[in-house]
Amino acid sequence: MRFAVFFLLLCSAGCPSSARDAAFAGGDAGGSGNAAPECALDSDCEPAAAKCCDCPTYATPKTASDIQACAGVMCPVSTCPANVRAACSGGRCELACVAMACTESCADGFAVDDTGCLTCQCAQVATRACLAASDCTRVAADCCGCVNGGVDTAVPTADVASHRASLGCPSSPSCPAGNSCQADLLLACTQGACDLAAPLPATACGRPDLPACPSGQVCTVNANAAATAQAVGACEPAT
Repeated sequence: MRFAVFFLLLCSAGCPSSARDAAFAGGDAGGSGNAAPECALDSDCEPAAAKCCDCPTYATPKTASDIQACAGVMCPVSTCPANVRAACSGGRCELACVAMACTESCADGFAVDDTGCLTCQCAQVATRACLAASDCTRVAADCCGCVNGGVDTAVPTADVASHRASLGCPSSPSCPAGNSCQADLLLACTQGACDLAAPLPATACGRPDLPACPSGQVCTVNANAAATAQAVGACEPAT
């Protein structure tokens, strides 16, 4: 998750202090070094935003000044998607995606919001570089490529030559030793963009080209990492 750093403004009564991030700068995520852990349990944390009534964009301890400042603020009925929760990870509060049942079938999969989590809204794709995985080609993302210890990526087949030229690689690049390729990553076209992703699970759902969930199951987003990477859900038992 990306955490935005905000300044404490009396007018908004809900902005965090940058001191929280600064306190962790001298230690690792587990709160070692000079930084004390800010949480031990998920229940120690609370979702928060730049303003009291905004949709959550980060998580902070319940005792933090920004949470306390919002305690008496009356907000209108929330229209925020219930797709995030506060979690304690390695002694630090952060947002975690919440599994949600979705009834929509979306041609381009589900939309990702500012938290990086899927919602039940259909994605709106403005521009397309591909229509299917067959429109894409796996290429080196750097001068080494994964076969020589670098990284691979995927680009539209028509753009392979220009991509390679843009790298400006020397004739004999200096590369790390060893092969770093991930065999489980395959070409994919996700929301109009070429990508490398793990194969969709057999339970993948949420697009017209994917099967509907069987009786007693619902299409659930943020529940399966491979499905989430391609912006779709996975069939899970109804609760």
